[in-house]
Amino acid sequence: MFILRRGLAFLDSEEDELVLEDEPPERPRRRVGGPQRRRQQFLVRRLIGVGVGLAFLILIVIGIRGCLEARSDRALRNYDSEVASLMRQSEQSGRDFFNLLNGSGPTSSSLDAQQEVIQQRDASQDLLDRAHDIGAPGEMHDAQNAVLQTLTLRRDALSSIAQNVTQATARTQTTDAIKAISDAMGSLYASDVLWTQIGKPQIENVLDNEGVDGTPLPGGKFMPANATDYLDQTSLVTKLNALTGQTTSNTGGVHGLQLDSTTVGGQTLSPDSTNTVPADATEIDIAVTNSGDSDETGISVTATLGGTRLTGQLQALSAGEQGTVKIPITSKPTAGTDTTLEVVVTPVNGEQITTNNTSTYSVVFGS
Repeated sequence: MFILRRGLAFLDSEEDELVLEDEPPERPRRRVGGPQRRRQQFLVRRLIGVGVGLAFLILIVIGIRGCLEARSDRALRNYDSEVASLMRQSEQSGRDFFNLLNGSGPTSSSLDAQQEVIQQRDASQDLLDRAHDIGAPGEMHDAQNAVLQTLTLRRDALSSIAQNVTQATARTQTTDAIKAISDAMGSLYASDVLWTQIGKPQIENVLDNEGVDGTPLPGGKFMPANATDYLDQTSLVTKLNALTGQTTSNTGGVHGLQLDSTTVGGQTLSPDSTNTVPADATEIDIAVTNSGDSDETGISVTATLGGTRLTGQLQALSAGEQGTVKIPITSKPTAGTDTTLEVVVTPVNGEQITTNNTSTYSVVFGS
């Protein structure tokens, strides 16, 4: 039994050895971190780096854009604030000027009146200079042009008024001076329209589109609510009285005006014959006398030449004083044609005798 077991054990050993020899050899394990693995890690790191770089770039772009937007908003606010300040001061200048015309501070002479207007003109020039110095953002280009044009119209109008106010407020006026001031009033009115309908709305629209809260803009009008009173020459003459502290006619005493003479191109006209005047005559000179014992103001004269109605003004005439109204000829009849010229001095309040206020002439311009 013992020998048999040993033999079996031997056989078992051989079988074990045979079995071991029949098994396939183990495959060698791949080494971690080979070339392919390193390439993958490199690509991953590169992608991560690119992503981080893009994120950083986006943050920079967002930051720069935010800074630019903040800078743009700040520029728009600054522009709006500066324009608002200019227009408030111009509005105040307008109130001061028309208070002068309304007699809030009457002056003692036409020269004093001129100095008052010159001060207003200089203030308007200063505002215009400041407006030129404003750094207007690109979005405000059109609005800036409107602001500059508005202030330019006001400066030029006040300059014209300053040049003509002494003659317009003198006892003997010329139509040219009154017309120049009337035209200047039209420019002031146009400046209000330009600001309220173009300049101001454009600024407000830009601020609204950009989402910027700006300084509220003032009304900015230069002329008062009764602006049309200053656009009519007849009422304008009455308004100009305030510059020298003159008032309306006295209610007591005798009131009356008379037409003394009418001259065209240096030729004094006669109502009893045909009058030949120079073909190059440019104005009609009408001499008027205050024949009453009361001072008169707001004297109006009308000359109708060949159907064309022309008007002139005298601000005032003291009792017994004579003045001359000069009316430009805007439409001249055909040379050699007999034309009718009718002159009428408008009666003043309280005037009883008006037969000496009119005259009709037959006129021929050259031949």
